[in-house]
Amino acid sequence: MSSLSLVRPFRLPRSVAATILVTSSLAFGAGYPGVQEETVASPDVVVPADLETWRQGVWEAALEGRTGEMMEYLEVIPGEADPDRADALRAAMDARDGHAAATDEDRADGRTEARKKIADALESENLTEALTGAVELQTLSDDWEAVLSDPEIVKLVQTAETREAEARLVGDWLFVQEILFRLRTLHEDTEFKEIHESYDRRLDEVNRRIGLLARYAPRSLHDLRGRQMARLEPEAEFPEFNEAFAEDWKVPLNGITERMLRSALRIGATQHISDCGWKPLLDGGLEAIEIFASTDQLLENFPGLADREKVDAWLEIVRRERARLAEIPADEVTRRDYHRILPELMRANPRTIDVPEAVVLREFGEGATYRLEDVFEDQYTQMIWPEQLRRFQQQVQGDFVGVGILIRHDDKRELMVQNPLEGSPASRAGIEEQDRIVEVDGVPTTGWSLTRAVDEITGPRGEEVVLSIAREGEEQTVDVPIVRDRIKIRSVNGWYKKALDDEGTPEWDWWIDRDAGIGYVRLTSFNDDSFDDFLEALGEMQKDRSIEGLVLDLRFNPGGLLESAIRFSNLFVSEGRIVSCEDRDGQTVWSRPAQRQLAFLEGKPLVVLVNPGSASASEIVSGCLQAHGAAVVVGERSFGKGSVQTVHDVSDPRGGPAAFKITNQYYALPPAPGEERGRLVHKMPGSNDWGVNPSVTVEMTPDQTQEAYELRRKSDLIADWDEDRDPEDRPRPDGLVEDGIDAQLETAILILKARLLPVAEKPRIAAG
Repeated sequence: MSSLSLVRPFRLPRSVAATILVTSSLAFGAGYPGVQEETVASPDVVVPADLETWRQGVWEAALEGRTGEMMEYLEVIPGEADPDRADALRAAMDARDGHAAATDEDRADGRTEARKKIADALESENLTEALTGAVELQTLSDDWEAVLSDPEIVKLVQTAETREAEARLVGDWLFVQEILFRLRTLHEDTEFKEIHESYDRRLDEVNRRIGLLARYAPRSLHDLRGRQMARLEPEAEFPEFNEAFAEDWKVPLNGITERMLRSALRIGATQHISDCGWKPLLDGGLEAIEIFASTDQLLENFPGLADREKVDAWLEIVRRERARLAEIPADEVTRRDYHRILPELMRANPRTIDVPEAVVLREFGEGATYRLEDVFEDQYTQMIWPEQLRRFQQQVQGDFVGVGILIRHDDKRELMVQNPLEGSPASRAGIEEQDRIVEVDGVPTTGWSLTRAVDEITGPRGEEVVLSIAREGEEQTVDVPIVRDRIKIRSVNGWYKKALDDEGTPEWDWWIDRDAGIGYVRLTSFNDDSFDDFLEALGEMQKDRSIEGLVLDLRFNPGGLLESAIRFSNLFVSEGRIVSCEDRDGQTVWSRPAQRQLAFLEGKPLVVLVNPGSASASEIVSGCLQAHGAAVVVGERSFGKGSVQTVHDVSDPRGGPAAFKITNQYYALPPAPGEERGRLVHKMPGSNDWGVNPSVTVEMTPDQTQEAYELRRKSDLIADWDEDRDPEDRPRPDGLVEDGIDAQLETAILILKARLLPVAEKPRIAAG
């Protein structure tokens, strides 16, 4: 249970949202044999009767974002089109109209339900639920500012402000977080920018305090969670704190030294894309240890924080240094200031708050990189401390040896299987979701951190590990031997998963519309295997029939390897730039041109789906294909992560291995026709232009997004359907389109159906 489980739908600025395709219900007409040479659909758009010209007109209008013109074309289908395929296209358009109308009705019903939810919550004094209802009401409304001006909502916001102040006084940070998160969400993407920024700053400060409790005061955080549970779910049982985890806070501090911090900050001051220098890093570090010393619950493990006079003495030093920094021009702050500040803090620590030196170093480093996020919207520059380095390296490589399970701590701090990866050694051995791991190779897991659990379960490929499993409803634990293997993160998925082979590899149906030859590939990341797996998928399709068009679904794809993104793009683009990289001065550092011999899919009708979950490599591919006119991009504006990070070794032989990841370049898309230089997709501070803006914008409601996710998940999980549940009853994903659940995918198919509409066969005349 999370207090921040509220979902805000993806929403574009109104200037972009004006082109939305799916919110209006249009009556589509049809062309019939014998229509005139040119059919006028509106005073501004002349729809050709020639099918090839019509198909090209639909496609070009979609490519260039002329949504209204595209819809005018679709109203009048040329008479020479194949009648069966034309009827199928008309049926698809009629269905889309019906789905759009149903969505409008659902939104109206949702607004009514949201108002009732607010009223009921206020009556029962459940502020969190009332604020959640307010966000839902606003989400389903056309005018977000009008909702904020509603007297009922104005009063609710005032009540929330009062309760937030009361909770802050008693240190109930989780309740403060609940309130501020919802207040910030209510003001997000509205004209009340200053109010939103105020809530955002306050929420960031609270999140940092909660992060401190998670790192250093597990018992205090557990108590806050108990209060939260009593408030949100009063009937639920909340477990007692597990004392076995009371000392976990010490583990992440192992190996941290001043030398690695100094090396990292020197790199940050001189190489960051912002050319920020030392000043923001030093002030951010000082601010972090100021917040640390003023978070009362931390005295759980740091008794020095209980002495008010000593805490005040520490804070006086910190604030004096911050004031001194504020008076110095940024370009005059140097590493000499670091060498003055850090030694002073280290000398003052034993006689004031008296915490382990590694705590001061870690918090100073975290504060320095946080300041880069706060000022320059760079959440990617980070310290990678010794305890974090191995897992970071695994994530970068995208390849590891293990049994293929995701684990977490449950409410009792016992090791629980969150998810066995389908086809993994653990899945094939019978490990299930919510199994508890009570022993590993005969050693009890009581008190284990997640880090230790991962270290013990993973190991050399081909070696066996035995997990002792406790399962709900079973009296006895079961020993499950599993042979470790390379865990392949499968990123290339098709339309319908038909089966798993003996090695757990999925067998896919790649056709979303086999009759029209439209294939579907959902790419969840760009890893080492993605490109080769994609080529294999194309080969399987071509063995079945020719590929006439393709949907490439990049929604919720967070990115991955640059080289993989370049290879994908080159398949569809034969000349010009694929992507380039710029330094802090806007100068091109490197550029990757397309290679003609690799573009064997050039000209293939392609629709790419994106949403705000599409980031980094996904934006390189979708942005490149859009700029070259190689694909129609459908969906919602992408995330806006177009920065380049390099990783630097800052290890210290006296401590441990460590690294510093720093943002120092930006990706640039190729220039579109008429542009001198390509756009940066990265979201810059204060900018309203970021990410990849789709050619055809299609929004989905939160319910649609959730329903689409659930249907896709249930359809893909073959392991859920065994001898106890007839595999024939496993849901198919067809409802995503047929029931209008996935409006973005439905639109993509509609565009491709029109682009691929064939000419009717001429009747054969028998010779006589």
